[in-house]
Amino acid sequence: MVVRFKHRFDSILECITTLGFILMLLCVVMQVVFRYVVHVPIPWTEEAARYFLIFVTFWGGAVAIRTREHISIPVLLDRLPKGASLFIQLIFIVAMGIFLVVVFRGSVVMTALTWNSPVGSIHWLTLGRVYLILPTGTSLMLIYLVAWALEILKELRDIIKVKAG
Repeated sequence: MVVRFKHRFDSILECITTLGFILMLLCVVMQVVFRYVVHVPIPWTEEAARYFLIFVTFWGGAVAIRTREHISIPVLLDRLPKGASLFIQLIFIVAMGIFLVVVFRGSVVMTALTWNSPVGSIHWLTLGRVYLILPTGTSLMLIYLVAWALEILKELRDIIKVKAG
């Protein structure tokens, strides 16, 4: 039951992030076509593309952490014994977690402060709603970091059992 929910949640997250990327791409294409072909620029497309980029960055970051496709340089970790490599990965996860908690706290404050501040050319949208992308994205990243840390702790426990046993 839990595994099915996790797989469904992961799939939905990937679909939503992919949709955000497609919408960003469409905004950019519309901006270019209307500005240089039709010669009638649409003012909201640049802003919308920027906000979709922020969305894809933060929510896509969660997908990258889940699939372990975030930026890393595994040269050193690949040369270390398995236990040492896992321990260093755990240190990196804790460091990423601390950074994300700081970003989360700041983004919650920013979201609250700008909740009713209007956005330039998209009249129905407010900056607070745009900034809502940050605490939701960092929350998703933190959830996946915790899951990753638990996997590493389980592997470390298994290594210790084998050595002790």
